[in-house]
Amino acid sequence: MSVFASLMRAGFTICQTSVQQCTRQFSTSMCSRIRMHAIPKLKVVDRWTEKRSMFGVYDNIGILGEFKVHPKDTVKAPIWLKGFRGNELERCIRKNKMVKDRMMTEDKHNLEKRIRFLYRRFNRYGKHR
Repeated sequence: MSVFASLMRAGFTICQTSVQQCTRQFSTSMCSRIRMHAIPKLKVVDRWTEKRSMFGVYDNIGILGEFKVHPKDTVKAPIWLKGFRGNELERCIRKNKMVKDRMMTEDKHNLEKRIRFLYRRFNRYGKHR
């Protein structure tokens, strides 16, 4: 009788632990199903926008053009921006040097105001002080 009782006790504890684990998983939402009311629709993407179609156009210009033309020469941009790297103050100063004589009065005045403001700001604040 003691053997039978010990087997019953062992079976009961195994069953009890499996029930506890299942309830624990259910309470932490581990074994609950994900409910989806509708499958989300795929985004419609235009693969031939101007930006995407022109991506990588100038990658082989050196190989095909025997390195005679630099890619920055093929870019259509204002003259003071071609091949330029720098902050806004440097860009405004460069623009002022290159096209100041051809600018309208109001635009020239606004550019000079912007340069004065940025000059003061860069000298008062920032990592380049």
